[in-house]
Amino acid sequence: MDYSKASFEDLDQHAMEQLVFETDELSPILRGHIFIEKILEKLISRNLEKPQALFSRNRGFDLKLDLAKAMGLLDETYYSSLKALNLIRNSYSHRAAYKVSFEELNSLKFGWEPNQKEAYAKACQKGIDEAARIAMIFLCWKTIHLVSSPHA
Repeated sequence: MDYSKASFEDLDQHAMEQLVFETDELSPILRGHIFIEKILEKLISRNLEKPQALFSRNRGFDLKLDLAKAMGLLDETYYSSLKALNLIRNSYSHRAAYKVSFEELNSLKFGWEPNQKEAYAKACQKGIDEAARIAMIFLCWKTIHLVSSPHA
């Protein structure tokens, strides 16, 4: 998928295909992380004259996150949640026996509607795998909305 040319609807469908149909907590977290990183690149690229100069080499998620915040494309709520996601992802990358906790998943939540809170509570009752899936779906949805923001 070419994220730079993808519409809101394309991004929404792609996120759901990647996040809904996997089975353990690791997959939605890693896939969501990759998806959100591409959204950050899209946001940053729309605000640079020559974005290929920045993205022609592999740049880390932290750099993209900090750059998006410095450019005024992310508020503190988004920044904190996406930073928490990156910490979770890094924990999986560097600790073989790592398993995300409900507390860590809660750090991804912000601005949820009552029905989202209810869905997440039910997912938590089913276990960490389902809670991670729902938390990542909602975080990706929030991030997709940055694409349609008038400031982005």
